[in-house]
Amino acid sequence: MKRLNVLLFRPYSKADELIPPFGLGYLATALRKNHNTEILDGIKENMTPDNFKDFLHENKFDVIGIQIFTFHINAAKEYVRVIKELRPETKIILGGPHPSCDPNNIFYYFPKIDFAFRGEAEIGLAKLMDLMAESGDIEDLELKEVPGLIWRDKENKTVANNQIFVENLDTLGCPSWDLLKPDTYPLAPHGAFFKNYPIAPIIITRGCPFNCTFCAGRLVSGRKIRRRSVALVISEIKELYYKYGIREIHIEDDNFTFYRDLVMEFCDELTKNNLNISWVCPNGVRLDTLDKELLLKMKETGLYSLSVGVESGSNRVLSHMQKSLNTEKIKEKVALIRETGLEVIGFFVIGYPAETRQDILDTIKFAKKLDLKRANFTIFKPFPGTPITDKLIADNELPEIQENWEKYILADAVYAPQGFTTKELKNLRRRAFLSFYLRPKILFKMMREIKNFKHFKIVMKRILRWIFK
Repeated sequence: MKRLNVLLFRPYSKADELIPPFGLGYLATALRKNHNTEILDGIKENMTPDNFKDFLHENKFDVIGIQIFTFHINAAKEYVRVIKELRPETKIILGGPHPSCDPNNIFYYFPKIDFAFRGEAEIGLAKLMDLMAESGDIEDLELKEVPGLIWRDKENKTVANNQIFVENLDTLGCPSWDLLKPDTYPLAPHGAFFKNYPIAPIIITRGCPFNCTFCAGRLVSGRKIRRRSVALVISEIKELYYKYGIREIHIEDDNFTFYRDLVMEFCDELTKNNLNISWVCPNGVRLDTLDKELLLKMKETGLYSLSVGVESGSNRVLSHMQKSLNTEKIKEKVALIRETGLEVIGFFVIGYPAETRQDILDTIKFAKKLDLKRANFTIFKPFPGTPITDKLIADNELPEIQENWEKYILADAVYAPQGFTTKELKNLRRRAFLSFYLRPKILFKMMREIKNFKHFKIVMKRILRWIFK
Protein backbone atom coordinates (compact mmCIF):
# COMPACT_ATOMS: atom_id res chain seq x y z
CA MET A 1 0.00 0.00 0.00
CA LYS A 2 1.28 3.44 -0.92
CA ARG A 3 2.17 5.78 1.94
CA LEU A 4 0.28 9.03 1.47
CA ASN A 5 1.71 12.39 2.48
CA VAL A 6 -0.93 13.94 4.74
CA LEU A 7 -1.10 17.44 6.24
CA LEU A 8 -3.45 18.15 9.15
CA PHE A 9 -4.03 21.89 9.30
CA ARG A 10 -5.62 24.35 11.71
CA PRO A 11 -6.38 27.64 9.87
CA TYR A 12 -5.08 30.99 10.99
CA SER A 13 -7.40 33.15 13.08
CA LYS A 14 -6.95 36.12 15.38
CA ALA A 15 -7.43 33.93 18.41
CA ASP A 16 -6.83 35.22 21.92
CA GLU A 17 -6.11 31.71 23.12
CA LEU A 18 -3.51 29.47 21.57
CA ILE A 19 -3.29 25.86 22.71
CA PRO A 20 -1.89 22.91 20.75
CA PRO A 21 -4.58 21.39 18.47
CA PHE A 22 -4.54 18.07 20.28
CA GLY A 23 -7.52 16.83 18.26
CA LEU A 24 -5.26 16.87 15.22
CA GLY A 25 -2.70 15.10 17.39
CA TYR A 26 -5.10 12.19 17.89
CA LEU A 27 -5.76 12.04 14.14
CA ALA A 28 -2.03 12.01 13.45
CA THR A 29 -1.61 9.06 15.81
CA ALA A 30 -4.32 7.19 13.91
CA LEU A 31 -2.65 7.87 10.53
CA ARG A 32 1.08 7.55 11.17
CA LYS A 33 1.27 3.78 11.04
CA ASN A 34 0.47 3.74 7.32
CA HIS A 35 0.98 7.32 6.15
CA ASN A 36 3.45 10.20 6.45
CA THR A 37 1.71 12.80 8.58
CA GLU A 38 2.44 16.40 9.52
CA ILE A 39 0.56 18.93 11.66
CA LEU A 40 0.55 22.63 10.83
CA ASP A 41 -0.93 25.05 13.36
CA GLY A 42 -1.87 28.07 11.28
CA ILE A 43 -2.42 30.27 14.33
CA LYS A 44 0.97 29.54 15.88
CA GLU A 45 2.81 29.83 12.55
CA ASN A 46 0.85 32.89 11.33
CA MET A 47 -0.19 30.85 8.29
CA THR A 48 -2.53 33.29 6.54
CA PRO A 49 -3.81 32.24 3.08
CA ASP A 50 -0.97 34.20 1.48
CA ASN A 51 1.63 32.53 3.68
CA PHE A 52 -0.04 29.19 3.08
CA LYS A 53 0.41 29.73 -0.65
CA ASP A 54 4.17 30.09 -0.13
CA PHE A 55 4.13 26.99 2.06
CA LEU A 56 2.44 24.94 -0.68
CA HIS A 57 4.98 26.09 -3.25
CA GLU A 58 7.62 24.36 -1.13
CA ASN A 59 5.60 21.36 0.11
CA LYS A 60 3.45 18.81 -1.67
CA PHE A 61 0.78 16.65 -0.03
CA ASP A 62 -1.56 13.98 -1.29
CA VAL A 63 -4.18 14.96 1.26
CA ILE A 64 -4.80 18.09 3.34
CA GLY A 65 -7.23 17.84 6.24
CA ILE A 66 -8.53 21.14 7.60
CA GLN A 67 -10.08 21.50 11.05
CA ILE A 68 -12.82 24.14 11.06
CA PHE A 69 -15.00 25.75 13.66
CA THR A 70 -18.05 27.72 12.53
CA PHE A 71 -16.20 31.05 12.54
CA HIS A 72 -13.58 29.54 10.17
CA ILE A 73 -15.97 28.99 7.24
CA ASN A 74 -15.37 32.12 5.19
CA ALA A 75 -11.63 32.05 5.85
CA ALA A 76 -11.42 28.32 5.09
CA LYS A 77 -12.84 28.97 1.62
CA GLU A 78 -9.68 30.92 0.87
CA TYR A 79 -7.45 28.03 1.92
CA VAL A 80 -9.47 25.65 -0.25
CA ARG A 81 -9.12 28.02 -3.21
CA VAL A 82 -5.35 28.29 -2.70
CA ILE A 83 -4.93 24.51 -2.50
CA LYS A 84 -6.97 23.84 -5.63
CA GLU A 85 -5.13 26.55 -7.59
CA LEU A 86 -1.63 25.40 -6.67
CA ARG A 87 -2.17 21.68 -6.03
CA PRO A 88 -5.36 20.64 -7.89
CA GLU A 89 -4.49 16.97 -7.45
CA THR A 90 -4.46 17.27 -3.65
CA LYS A 91 -7.53 15.88 -1.89
CA ILE A 92 -9.13 18.23 0.64
CA ILE A 93 -10.97 16.90 3.69
CA LEU A 94 -12.76 19.08 6.24
CA GLY A 95 -13.41 18.06 9.83
CA GLY A 96 -14.07 19.58 13.20
CA PRO A 97 -17.11 21.04 14.96
CA HIS A 98 -18.83 22.71 12.02
CA PRO A 99 -19.04 19.73 9.64
CA SER A 100 -20.21 17.70 12.65
CA CYS A 101 -23.07 20.12 13.28
CA ASP A 102 -24.08 20.87 9.69
CA PRO A 103 -23.09 17.88 7.54
CA ASN A 104 -25.81 18.28 4.93
CA ASN A 105 -24.72 21.78 3.91
CA ILE A 106 -20.94 21.35 3.93
CA PHE A 107 -20.67 20.92 0.13
CA TYR A 108 -22.91 23.95 -0.36
CA TYR A 109 -20.33 26.10 1.39
CA PHE A 110 -17.34 24.15 0.06
CA PRO A 111 -18.16 22.77 -3.40
CA LYS A 112 -14.48 22.18 -4.22
CA ILE A 113 -13.59 19.93 -1.30
CA ASP A 114 -13.48 16.17 -1.71
CA PHE A 115 -14.73 14.88 1.64
CA ALA A 116 -15.66 15.92 5.17
CA PHE A 117 -16.10 14.16 8.50
CA ARG A 118 -18.52 14.59 11.37
CA GLY A 119 -17.75 13.64 14.92
CA GLU A 120 -14.72 11.73 16.06
CA ALA A 121 -12.74 10.86 12.94
CA GLU A 122 -9.77 8.77 14.11
CA ILE A 123 -11.23 5.49 12.80
CA GLY A 124 -12.94 6.90 9.71
CA LEU A 125 -10.08 9.07 8.49
CA ALA A 126 -7.56 6.26 8.81
CA LYS A 127 -9.88 3.95 6.84
CA LEU A 128 -10.41 6.56 4.12
CA MET A 129 -6.67 7.18 3.79
CA ASP A 130 -6.06 3.45 3.37
CA LEU A 131 -8.77 3.25 0.69
CA MET A 132 -7.25 6.21 -1.14
CA ALA A 133 -3.79 4.66 -0.95
CA GLU A 134 -5.03 1.35 -2.38
CA SER A 135 -7.18 2.74 -5.20
CA GLY A 136 -7.43 5.96 -7.14
CA ASP A 137 -11.16 5.45 -7.74
CA ILE A 138 -13.07 4.51 -4.61
CA GLU A 139 -16.48 2.92 -5.14
CA ASP A 140 -19.60 4.25 -3.42
CA LEU A 141 -20.00 0.93 -1.65
CA GLU A 142 -16.59 1.34 -0.05
CA LEU A 143 -17.29 4.93 1.00
CA LYS A 144 -20.49 3.82 2.73
CA GLU A 145 -18.34 1.77 5.09
CA VAL A 146 -16.28 4.73 6.34
CA PRO A 147 -17.76 5.91 9.69
CA GLY A 148 -18.58 9.60 9.94
CA LEU A 149 -17.68 10.33 6.31
CA ILE A 150 -19.56 13.06 4.44
CA TRP A 151 -19.33 12.50 0.69
CA ARG A 152 -21.11 12.92 -2.66
CA ASP A 153 -22.43 9.90 -4.49
CA LYS A 154 -22.42 9.44 -8.25
CA GLU A 155 -25.61 11.50 -8.50
CA ASN A 156 -23.86 14.32 -6.60
CA LYS A 157 -26.10 13.90 -3.57
CA THR A 158 -24.60 14.49 -0.13
CA VAL A 159 -24.36 11.38 2.02
CA ALA A 160 -23.50 11.58 5.73
CA ASN A 161 -22.49 8.20 7.11
CA ASN A 162 -23.35 7.13 10.63
CA GLN A 163 -20.85 8.11 13.29
CA ILE A 164 -19.18 5.69 15.64
CA PHE A 165 -18.00 6.63 19.11
CA VAL A 166 -15.13 4.45 20.24
CA GLU A 167 -16.00 2.83 23.55
CA ASN A 168 -12.44 2.05 24.63
CA LEU A 169 -10.66 5.38 24.24
CA ASP A 170 -7.34 3.79 25.13
CA THR A 171 -7.31 2.15 21.69
CA LEU A 172 -6.84 5.64 20.19
CA GLY A 173 -3.58 6.12 22.09
CA CYS A 174 -2.29 9.61 22.89
CA PRO A 175 -1.89 12.66 20.67
CA SER A 176 1.33 12.81 18.64
CA TRP A 177 3.00 15.29 20.96
CA ASP A 178 6.25 15.10 18.98
CA LEU A 179 4.39 16.71 16.06
CA LEU A 180 2.53 19.21 18.26
CA LYS A 181 5.60 20.34 20.26
CA PRO A 182 3.67 21.72 23.26
CA ASP A 183 6.76 23.29 24.83
CA THR A 184 7.06 25.72 21.89
CA TYR A 185 3.69 27.43 22.42
CA PRO A 186 3.60 31.08 23.57
CA LEU A 187 1.91 32.51 26.66
CA ALA A 188 -1.64 32.36 25.34
CA PRO A 189 -3.37 29.44 27.08
CA HIS A 190 -7.05 28.58 27.40
CA GLY A 191 -7.94 31.36 29.78
CA ALA A 192 -5.69 34.38 30.13
CA PHE A 193 -4.14 33.33 33.43
CA PHE A 194 -2.08 30.42 34.66
CA LYS A 195 -0.01 29.33 37.62
CA ASN A 196 2.86 27.48 35.93
CA TYR A 197 4.28 27.24 32.45
CA PRO A 198 4.68 25.54 29.92
CA ILE A 199 1.09 24.29 29.64
CA ALA A 200 -0.44 21.37 27.75
CA PRO A 201 -4.10 20.45 27.18
CA ILE A 202 -5.37 16.90 27.61
CA ILE A 203 -8.70 15.10 27.61
CA ILE A 204 -9.71 12.24 29.88
CA THR A 205 -13.35 11.74 28.81
CA ARG A 206 -15.46 12.34 25.74
CA GLY A 207 -19.21 12.80 25.41
CA CYS A 208 -22.08 14.70 27.04
CA PRO A 209 -25.47 13.29 28.12
CA PHE A 210 -26.99 16.66 29.02
CA ASN A 211 -29.59 18.56 27.01
CA CYS A 212 -28.49 22.20 27.02
CA THR A 213 -30.40 23.67 24.10
CA PHE A 214 -27.61 25.94 22.86
CA CYS A 215 -24.76 23.40 22.88
CA ALA A 216 -23.61 21.22 19.98
CA GLY A 217 -21.13 19.14 21.97
CA ARG A 218 -23.06 15.88 21.68
CA LEU A 219 -23.08 16.21 17.87
CA VAL A 220 -19.29 16.01 17.97
CA SER A 221 -18.64 13.43 20.69
CA GLY A 222 -21.96 11.73 21.34
CA ARG A 223 -24.20 11.49 24.40
CA LYS A 224 -22.44 8.71 26.26
CA ILE A 225 -19.48 9.72 28.40
CA ARG A 226 -16.54 7.45 27.66
CA ARG A 227 -13.35 7.49 29.67
CA ARG A 228 -9.67 6.80 29.17
CA SER A 229 -7.87 4.65 31.70
CA VAL A 230 -6.13 6.62 34.41
CA ALA A 231 -2.97 4.63 33.73
CA LEU A 232 -2.81 5.91 30.15
CA VAL A 233 -3.61 9.48 31.21
CA ILE A 234 -0.84 9.46 33.82
CA SER A 235 1.55 8.00 31.26
CA GLU A 236 0.70 10.89 28.91
CA ILE A 237 1.19 13.46 31.66
CA LYS A 238 4.55 11.93 32.55
CA GLU A 239 5.63 12.16 28.91
CA LEU A 240 4.59 15.81 28.83
CA TYR A 241 6.33 16.47 32.15
CA TYR A 242 9.67 14.75 31.51
CA LYS A 243 10.04 15.09 27.73
CA TYR A 244 8.56 18.55 27.14
CA GLY A 245 8.94 20.24 30.52
CA ILE A 246 5.19 20.79 30.95
CA ARG A 247 4.34 22.11 34.42
CA GLU A 248 0.60 22.77 34.12
CA ILE A 249 -2.17 20.60 32.67
CA HIS A 250 -5.45 21.94 31.32
CA ILE A 251 -8.15 19.26 31.30
CA GLU A 252 -10.34 20.23 28.35
CA ASP A 253 -13.18 17.72 28.92
CA ASP A 254 -16.82 18.78 28.79
CA ASN A 255 -17.61 16.49 31.76
CA PHE A 256 -14.44 15.54 33.59
CA THR A 257 -16.14 15.36 37.02
CA PHE A 258 -19.11 13.29 35.82
CA TYR A 259 -17.56 10.03 37.06
CA ARG A 260 -16.53 10.69 40.65
CA ASP A 261 -14.50 7.49 40.91
CA LEU A 262 -12.49 8.47 37.85
CA VAL A 263 -11.54 11.81 39.38
CA MET A 264 -10.60 10.23 42.71
CA GLU A 265 -8.43 7.61 40.99
CA PHE A 266 -6.80 10.28 38.83
CA CYS A 267 -5.92 12.32 41.93
CA ASP A 268 -4.54 9.26 43.74
CA GLU A 269 -2.27 8.42 40.80
CA LEU A 270 -1.06 12.01 40.49
CA THR A 271 -0.05 11.85 44.14
CA LYS A 272 1.67 8.46 43.76
CA ASN A 273 3.75 9.68 40.84
CA ASN A 274 4.83 12.81 42.72
CA LEU A 275 4.43 15.09 39.70
CA ASN A 276 4.96 18.70 40.66
CA ILE A 277 2.27 20.15 38.42
CA SER A 278 -0.70 22.46 38.70
CA TRP A 279 -3.92 21.83 36.81
CA VAL A 280 -7.25 23.41 35.98
CA CYS A 281 -10.46 22.63 34.10
CA PRO A 282 -10.80 25.70 31.84
CA ASN A 283 -13.54 24.26 29.63
CA GLY A 284 -15.96 24.05 32.54
CA VAL A 285 -17.40 21.36 34.83
CA ARG A 286 -20.97 20.67 35.90
CA LEU A 287 -21.69 22.27 39.26
CA ASP A 288 -24.07 19.48 40.24
CA THR A 289 -21.26 16.89 40.06
CA LEU A 290 -19.19 18.53 42.82
CA ASP A 291 -19.00 17.79 46.53
CA LYS A 292 -16.61 18.90 49.27
CA GLU A 293 -14.60 15.68 49.50
CA LEU A 294 -14.04 15.64 45.75
CA LEU A 295 -13.03 19.31 45.66
CA LEU A 296 -10.54 18.93 48.49
CA LYS A 297 -9.06 15.85 46.84
CA MET A 298 -8.54 17.73 43.58
CA LYS A 299 -7.04 20.71 45.34
CA GLU A 300 -4.54 18.50 47.19
CA THR A 301 -3.16 17.27 43.87
CA GLY A 302 -2.60 20.67 42.27
CA LEU A 303 -6.01 21.94 41.13
CA TYR A 304 -6.29 25.66 41.83
CA SER A 305 -9.22 26.86 39.69
CA LEU A 306 -12.48 25.57 38.22
CA SER A 307 -14.54 27.05 35.40
CA VAL A 308 -18.29 26.48 35.64
CA GLY A 309 -21.21 27.06 33.32
CA VAL A 310 -23.63 29.39 35.11
CA GLU A 311 -25.15 30.81 31.90
CA SER A 312 -27.90 32.99 33.41
CA GLY A 313 -29.14 34.67 36.57
CA SER A 314 -32.76 33.99 35.61
CA ASN A 315 -34.37 30.70 36.65
CA ARG A 316 -36.85 31.06 33.81
CA VAL A 317 -34.03 31.28 31.26
CA LEU A 318 -32.09 28.43 32.89
CA SER A 319 -35.19 26.27 32.61
CA HIS A 320 -35.60 27.22 28.94
CA MET A 321 -31.95 26.27 28.34
CA GLN A 322 -32.63 22.89 30.02
CA LYS A 323 -29.61 23.42 32.29
CA SER A 324 -31.07 21.32 35.13
CA LEU A 325 -29.79 23.97 37.52
CA ASN A 326 -31.31 26.93 39.35
CA THR A 327 -29.78 30.03 40.88
CA GLU A 328 -29.99 28.66 44.44
CA LYS A 329 -28.08 25.51 43.51
CA ILE A 330 -25.53 27.60 41.62
CA LYS A 331 -24.96 29.87 44.64
CA GLU A 332 -24.65 26.85 46.92
CA LYS A 333 -22.07 25.08 44.73
CA VAL A 334 -19.99 28.18 44.01
CA ALA A 335 -19.87 28.89 47.76
CA LEU A 336 -18.77 25.27 48.35
CA ILE A 337 -15.93 25.60 45.84
CA ARG A 338 -14.76 28.82 47.47
CA GLU A 339 -15.03 27.22 50.92
CA THR A 340 -12.39 24.69 49.85
CA GLY A 341 -10.02 27.49 48.79
CA LEU A 342 -10.38 26.99 45.04
CA GLU A 343 -10.99 29.87 42.66
CA VAL A 344 -14.07 29.93 40.40
CA ILE A 345 -14.52 31.31 36.90
CA GLY A 346 -18.10 31.66 35.67
CA PHE A 347 -19.38 31.41 32.09
CA PHE A 348 -22.47 33.41 31.15
CA VAL A 349 -24.58 33.76 27.99
CA ILE A 350 -26.23 37.01 26.91
CA GLY A 351 -28.88 37.28 24.19
CA TYR A 352 -30.46 33.84 24.50
CA PRO A 353 -33.78 33.76 22.55
CA ALA A 354 -36.00 33.58 25.65
CA GLU A 355 -34.30 36.51 27.42
CA THR A 356 -35.68 39.92 28.23
CA ARG A 357 -33.59 42.97 29.06
CA GLN A 358 -34.37 42.42 32.74
CA ASP A 359 -33.10 38.86 32.49
CA ILE A 360 -29.77 40.13 31.18
CA LEU A 361 -29.53 42.77 33.90
CA ASP A 362 -30.34 40.07 36.46
CA THR A 363 -27.54 37.92 35.04
CA ILE A 364 -25.05 40.77 35.45
CA LYS A 365 -26.16 41.31 39.07
CA PHE A 366 -26.02 37.58 39.75
CA ALA A 367 -22.47 37.33 38.40
CA LYS A 368 -21.38 40.08 40.77
CA LYS A 369 -23.06 38.43 43.77
CA LEU A 370 -21.29 35.13 43.20
CA ASP A 371 -17.79 34.88 44.66
CA LEU A 372 -16.11 34.55 41.26
CA LYS A 373 -12.53 35.36 40.40
CA ARG A 374 -13.47 36.07 36.80
CA ALA A 375 -16.56 36.00 34.60
CA ASN A 376 -16.79 35.49 30.87
CA PHE A 377 -19.86 36.90 29.14
CA THR A 378 -20.50 35.55 25.65
CA ILE A 379 -23.22 36.51 23.23
CA PHE A 380 -25.53 33.66 22.25
CA LYS A 381 -24.79 32.07 18.87
CA PRO A 382 -27.33 29.98 16.92
CA PHE A 383 -24.91 27.18 16.10
CA PRO A 384 -26.22 24.76 13.45
CA GLY A 385 -27.66 21.52 14.73
CA THR A 386 -28.54 22.70 18.23
CA PRO A 387 -32.15 22.36 19.46
CA ILE A 388 -32.58 26.11 19.92
CA THR A 389 -31.28 26.87 16.42
CA ASP A 390 -33.62 24.30 14.90
CA LYS A 391 -36.50 26.00 16.72
CA LEU A 392 -35.47 29.46 15.52
CA ILE A 393 -35.35 28.20 11.93
CA ALA A 394 -38.74 26.47 12.30
CA ASP A 395 -40.22 29.72 13.69
CA ASN A 396 -38.73 31.73 10.78
CA GLU A 397 -36.59 33.76 13.15
CA LEU A 398 -33.38 32.62 11.49
CA PRO A 399 -32.51 31.73 7.88
CA GLU A 400 -31.57 28.10 7.28
CA ILE A 401 -28.56 29.16 5.19
CA GLN A 402 -26.32 31.84 6.71
CA GLU A 403 -23.31 33.75 5.41
CA ASN A 404 -21.93 35.84 8.29
CA TRP A 405 -19.91 33.02 9.80
CA GLU A 406 -16.95 35.20 10.75
CA LYS A 407 -19.15 36.72 13.45
CA TYR A 408 -19.47 33.38 15.27
CA ILE A 409 -16.80 34.37 17.77
CA LEU A 410 -17.46 34.89 21.46
CA ALA A 411 -17.59 38.68 21.42
CA ASP A 412 -19.63 39.29 18.27
CA ALA A 413 -23.38 39.07 17.66
CA VAL A 414 -25.15 37.41 14.74
CA TYR A 415 -28.64 37.09 16.19
CA ALA A 416 -30.78 39.24 18.46
CA PRO A 417 -33.98 38.15 20.23
CA GLN A 418 -37.16 40.08 19.59
CA GLY A 419 -36.91 43.53 21.16
CA PHE A 420 -33.11 43.71 20.78
CA THR A 421 -30.59 44.66 18.13
CA THR A 422 -27.16 43.07 17.81
CA LYS A 423 -25.65 46.44 18.68
CA GLU A 424 -27.63 46.53 21.94
CA LEU A 425 -26.44 43.03 22.83
CA LYS A 426 -22.82 44.03 22.30
CA ASN A 427 -23.37 47.09 24.50
CA LEU A 428 -24.96 44.94 27.21
CA ARG A 429 -22.02 42.55 27.06
CA ARG A 430 -19.64 45.49 27.40
CA ARG A 431 -21.67 46.73 30.36
CA ALA A 432 -21.44 43.28 31.96
CA PHE A 433 -17.65 43.17 31.65
CA LEU A 434 -17.10 46.68 32.94
CA SER A 435 -19.57 46.23 35.79
CA PHE A 436 -17.94 42.97 36.88
CA TYR A 437 -14.26 43.84 36.47
CA LEU A 438 -14.17 47.49 37.52
CA ARG A 439 -14.34 46.53 41.18
CA PRO A 440 -11.21 46.96 43.31
CA LYS A 441 -11.33 43.40 44.67
CA ILE A 442 -11.51 41.85 41.18
CA LEU A 443 -8.96 44.20 39.63
CA PHE A 444 -6.46 43.62 42.42
CA LYS A 445 -6.76 39.83 42.15
CA MET A 446 -6.34 39.96 38.41
CA MET A 447 -3.29 42.22 38.44
CA ARG A 448 -1.68 40.09 41.14
CA GLU A 449 -1.82 37.07 38.83
CA ILE A 450 0.14 38.71 36.01
CA LYS A 451 3.55 37.04 35.71
CA ASN A 452 5.60 39.50 33.66
CA PHE A 453 5.35 42.34 31.13
CA LYS A 454 4.75 39.95 28.24
CA HIS A 455 1.87 38.37 30.13
CA PHE A 456 0.56 41.86 30.97
CA LYS A 457 0.40 42.74 27.27
CA ILE A 458 -1.51 39.54 26.50
CA VAL A 459 -4.02 40.21 29.30
CA MET A 460 -4.55 43.81 28.21
CA LYS A 461 -5.05 42.76 24.60
CA ARG A 462 -7.75 40.34 25.64
CA ILE A 463 -9.46 42.85 27.92
CA LEU A 464 -9.57 45.46 25.17
CA ARG A 465 -10.99 42.94 22.73
CA TRP A 466 -13.56 41.75 25.27
CA ILE A 467 -14.74 45.32 25.89
CA PHE A 468 -14.44 47.03 22.53
CA LYS A 469 -15.10 44.26 19.98
